[in-house]
Amino acid sequence: MFSVNWVYGMWAEKFRNNLVGGFFKGAISFDKDTLFLQFIDNQTNPFTVECKFIDGHLILLPSEKEFERNGSKKGIIQFKEIELFTITSIASDPQDRWICLSLSNDNELWIKGFGKFGNVLLRQKETSETLSIFRLSLKSDWDFQYPSLSTEERNWRESSSLTHTGEEWKNWGLTKKPEDLGSLVSAQLNFLRDYYFQENKAQLKENIDRKVKHLRKILNESKRRLTEIEQRRSYKEIGDLILAHAHALKPGLTKALITDYYTDQRIWIKLNPELSASDNAKKYYRKAKNEVIEQKKLLERIITTEKNLAVAEQKFEGVSKAEDFKGLKSYQKTLSKVQTQADTLPYQLHEFQGYQIWVGKNNKSNDQLLRLSQKNDLWLHAKDVGGSHVIIRKKGANYPQAVIDFAAVLAAKNSKAKTQNVVPVIVVLRKFVSKPKNAAPGEVSLQKEDIVDAFIF
Repeated sequence: MFSVNWVYGMWAEKFRNNLVGGFFKGAISFDKDTLFLQFIDNQTNPFTVECKFIDGHLILLPSEKEFERNGSKKGIIQFKEIELFTITSIASDPQDRWICLSLSNDNELWIKGFGKFGNVLLRQKETSETLSIFRLSLKSDWDFQYPSLSTEERNWRESSSLTHTGEEWKNWGLTKKPEDLGSLVSAQLNFLRDYYFQENKAQLKENIDRKVKHLRKILNESKRRLTEIEQRRSYKEIGDLILAHAHALKPGLTKALITDYYTDQRIWIKLNPELSASDNAKKYYRKAKNEVIEQKKLLERIITTEKNLAVAEQKFEGVSKAEDFKGLKSYQKTLSKVQTQADTLPYQLHEFQGYQIWVGKNNKSNDQLLRLSQKNDLWLHAKDVGGSHVIIRKKGANYPQAVIDFAAVLAAKNSKAKTQNVVPVIVVLRKFVSKPKNAAPGEVSLQKEDIVDAFIF
């Protein structure tokens, strides 16, 4: 990932040029892996940095998003202690992965990489006490050993101690060191695009592979059962033998040893002691009739399953060879949409990892989704723009993150923000969504909300 010293050096230089003399406006998070740091730079312009944690690795990205202080109910406000205080200096180390922003109230905001242990921390300079941390799961960061700031205000461009290997550039999809922050950010976005592509590809392969295994299980069991029926003695023949020996079969027998005229051997036949020979024969004839029906159904199932298995195996191969989101798109559609119901339902129906996902077709359809959904279903909608309501139907105790991400992309693509690369999407249980009296079609009110980022490529 991009948690390396030279990346932090480039960002530190950007911070020095823009933020020294400006002030910290605030920080807000909508999930445990994304934090927005908001500043007013030394030219009185908004300056927002998105801290995105991917498997613990920190990636810094510029952001044009602005969040008002009264929007706290829609997210979690972080680092309140330093709001509106001036940034006096920026410290960094050319050979390490951290940036320290010193503020006029004697506090320090630390942005550290450290591989999978990336975090953002707030420290009181005089006492060296850690006041708060963003990633609360990293409990050891409460006792973080802060680097010395004796070499504060180093100039990144004058450092000559940096070395880079060709393999390092290759791992990030680069051929050389980015010349500026814009090139670095472009490389980071390309990395994220590939990362989420690989995540979606792996998830899709897992989904198809699960289906393939399920179909193979059905196929093997159906063939086993069909072979069992074909190899065992026919119920019709047993019925015929009972009738042929009816005169010798006394009432109350549970079994009888009779001559099998088909094989000229003596065999045992089970009987119901409460039935006559004739009724026992009828019982076997009924079984024979059901046996024929079962054989027919098994043959139909085998043919259908073999056909579906061939299609699923072909899809798995196609997904394995896909090199971009476009290559996955057709397989996602064929796996998720239920075409037979699309024209009759008041919404688009998708399926992912066994979860049904409803997407509203228009404002009227959005209202119907609210009426049809249950209180513990999950409701999604692109934030602050018009678009379709999306419902994930309840299944199991929790909603897998992959299912939420998939549905969030659907919400983003079915909104007026569909041309953006990253779209914030509201996610909340259906019970917190209500339809105000006399509200326009598709209009709702929310009691609470969480935000996830949907990546559209």
